[in-house]
Amino acid sequence: MAMNTRALLFTTTLTLSAGFATSALAGEHGQLFSTCGTDSVAQQRQLHGAGILKADALEFRLTDDQIQALNEHQIELLLNIEELAYEGMPAPHVCLHPDTDPKIADAFEQFLQDLWFETRPNAFILSGRWSVTATNGAGLQQGDATTLTYSFVPDGTNIIGEGSSNLQSTMNSIIGNGTWQSLFDQALNAWSDVSGLNYVNEPNDDGVSISGFGSGAAGQLGIRGDVRISGNFIDGGGNVLAYNYFPNNGDMVIDTGDSGFYSNGSNNYRRLRNVVTHEAGHGIGLAHVESDSDRFLMEPFIDTSFDGPQIDDIRGAQRGYGDIDENNNSFGSATDFASATFRGGGFVGGQTKSITLRSMDDNSDVDYYSLTTAEPVTLSLFLSPTGGQYQNTAQGGGGGGAFFDAESVSDLNIKVADITTSILADVDAEPAGEDEALVVELPDPGQYFIIVDNDNTNNIQTYSLLAFFTTLEVETCDPDFNEDGELDFFDISAFLTAYGNQEAQADYNNDGEFDFFDISSFLTDYGAGCP
Repeated sequence: MAMNTRALLFTTTLTLSAGFATSALAGEHGQLFSTCGTDSVAQQRQLHGAGILKADALEFRLTDDQIQALNEHQIELLLNIEELAYEGMPAPHVCLHPDTDPKIADAFEQFLQDLWFETRPNAFILSGRWSVTATNGAGLQQGDATTLTYSFVPDGTNIIGEGSSNLQSTMNSIIGNGTWQSLFDQALNAWSDVSGLNYVNEPNDDGVSISGFGSGAAGQLGIRGDVRISGNFIDGGGNVLAYNYFPNNGDMVIDTGDSGFYSNGSNNYRRLRNVVTHEAGHGIGLAHVESDSDRFLMEPFIDTSFDGPQIDDIRGAQRGYGDIDENNNSFGSATDFASATFRGGGFVGGQTKSITLRSMDDNSDVDYYSLTTAEPVTLSLFLSPTGGQYQNTAQGGGGGGAFFDAESVSDLNIKVADITTSILADVDAEPAGEDEALVVELPDPGQYFIIVDNDNTNNIQTYSLLAFFTTLEVETCDPDFNEDGELDFFDISAFLTAYGNQEAQADYNNDGEFDFFDISSFLTDYGAGCP
């Protein structure tokens, strides 16, 4: 799926004026929407020019100058993409090199926009998600944690419409065997690090053809990955860098003709990794967005000023697949609150714990965290909605307009329960966008639960949770010898019995002797009563 060359061509000037990006770009490229790519879930409609002969498609949709700028490989790619539109299928997003000829960029942009473009509201666009994988089977739904296997196709594998894959030999040559594979691993795992996705390398790939444009062979454990990664000479250096499909197909095709671009090793091959992570974003269902105020991975242009998914990208992935603690939606599946910070033992006074980038992914999501205390503590919790405010539009929207407040999507609330699941404290005092604070005493060491919920808003709300533990001084009543909460004859009887048996607790003054002083001390405290 596509990276926008337009914004890259003006990277050094975008910071000078927010308005310069669109006005200058319009002068350079002619249109005010992002380079290449489509919205995979555009409304079905009668296509403009549907039914024209394939040989006439370019002349119908493009200018003579645009057609003349295209080479034969690019023309074939566009014509293959058009067939998808006629079949009612989503198109792949095409990733373009930052030095692409503006006429070529315009040609791809105009061609695809004529077939699929549809404006969308601000924030991420999740066009779909995986419903079946080789590991999880069928029935996956919104918010479910998901395992995706991925495999590298053997060289010679047929990519229908492109030719034979030569990804492995190309990457071995420009980066080195054993190195480039780990870079792809890192790029895919960038999504696993921030969401409920789990990418697992499938070492086998049977080399079955990668079907053109979105209908590839399904993943099978021990046979091939859910996501199959291939490469072929698409159009040579510059221009198209890669393309990818939406779920339940996530196959990726890299332009091995762009070896100079991908061999750049700066920032641990960030160019390669960000392209692969971007393409994988489409492979999990994310479409392009544009922003004037921030930089996001799923914008249709490559940006190496950051590494991997940013907040809007993360929100999109978590909307589809939950956060990294999924599926912790019940007491029985609660996440161990201590595991990320402390090793073994229970929480005691003076300890703190903070977790970030968790979320309510919809109106049915509830997050449960279990914790164990080793002494009486006071637990102070601070629940904060996160995400910030930013401008965001769908591809073609220009990235401007009103700011979206990702911190006020839903109204969060927080509870604490004991081991019996009885609620000890429940706070929902502030409106959406504001922090919630809860303080509760936990006098009995043992297991407790923190529960984060929302106001049943069917949308994604990211949050952070900060916990402070302070030692709780619990007042005791020593002469309440049978610990029934009452001072009476039964306490005297219990003490005298223990004294007669020389039990340790009857050494009341702790001097190692059982004598008159123990009896005297006990009776003195008994006479004074309990606080």
